Amino acid sequence: MDKIFIAFRYLLCLLGAAGLLYTFSYPDAVIPPNPALEEMEGVHWYTLKPFVWVLPALFMELVSGVGPRRNMVWFGALFSVLGLALAGYPVLQAHWPEYVEPTFSYQGGMLAAGLVHYVVFLAVSVAFRLVLLNYMFPPEELQEQLEIGFVSASALDPAHARTVKEIAAEEKRPEHKFQFKAGDARNALRWRLLMRRMFLRSVAANCCMAGGLLLLLLWFFLYPQPTAEEALQRDKARMFEHRVNPHGQPLATTAAVHASARVMKHISDFESLSGMSREQAEQWLGMNTVPEGYRAWLRDERPIKVPSANYMYENRTRFLTVTNGRYLCVLYIRTNEADESIVVAELQDAGWDAVADEQRRRMGTDWGAIYR
Repeated sequence: MDKIFIAFRYLLCLLGAAGLLYTFSYPDAVIPPNPALEEMEGVHWYTLKPFVWVLPALFMELVSGVGPRRNMVWFGALFSVLGLALAGYPVLQAHWPEYVEPTFSYQGGMLAAGLVHYVVFLAVSVAFRLVLLNYMFPPEELQEQLEIGFVSASALDPAHARTVKEIAAEEKRPEHKFQFKAGDARNALRWRLLMRRMFLRSVAANCCMAGGLLLLLLWFFLYPQPTAEEALQRDKARMFEHRVNPHGQPLATTAAVHASARVMKHISDFESLSGMSREQAEQWLGMNTVPEGYRAWLRDERPIKVPSANYMYENRTRFLTVTNGRYLCVLYIRTNEADESIVVAELQDAGWDAVADEQRRRMGTDWGAIYR
């Protein structure tokens, strides 16, 4: 029953450690940015967002402290989640980089920054639990070892000291000499074999741990990562993934919106569509493979209102729109005077961070007022 209880506490602490890494990596998913709450004065639940990681940490402390083997449960859960995160990191980076690094500059650090905070928390736990607490409150077995050579101050009192003659005249105790027989030799041999098995088992366990750690590091550093061109082709193939909601409206998947954001940012940064006609741009994007109904939805050029922009003085043309109902990516273009070729293409995003959207909308309003 004790082992079952420890295993149950370990599983609960494992959930707490996973929650701890999640809050370090994706705090905006726990408490989404809110412009109204951002401007509220005083202390309220929204101002505690930087400390939301304390909740899973307190849960872990409660679970690990209600029974024996407290440190084993605590560190076992922390190191297990760390190992799983390191194993999954290169896979996510190669196929779903939006979970590892931020898609936009105003986002948090995602898993990359979350792991740094997690390792710092783990290091502080080691220093606090295994060093500071053991020094201040040593366990019973360590306390007994410390008291083995303890001598009270009264025994060292000079008033009770003896001379060398008194010590020499003291009756000497007889020295005991033990004679081992055949049965004792067999017992000693069995003891040596037992200690040898324990030593070999310990060496095997340490070798397995070292081998597992080496394999984890090799997996982390040697997992194949796509080149910039391969990543672009991956995103171009994924950006048109979609589903149809119950109302019959085609919506992109979340992974497709992130992929489209990376493709549109690449187009904006490297002017990939410059000099192309609309048909050539569609072919470069691979829209010839998209079903006609969804393609018409993507290529709708009618003006729309984007929360992160002010369109009072807008003169851009909406060329490509990808959204999942919450996140939005729009590729706007400006063409030459004959409206035959694309001159400039730029990305406009919205929906990831309401505070960043509001700040960009206000900035656009201010610039529009200046150059009106």
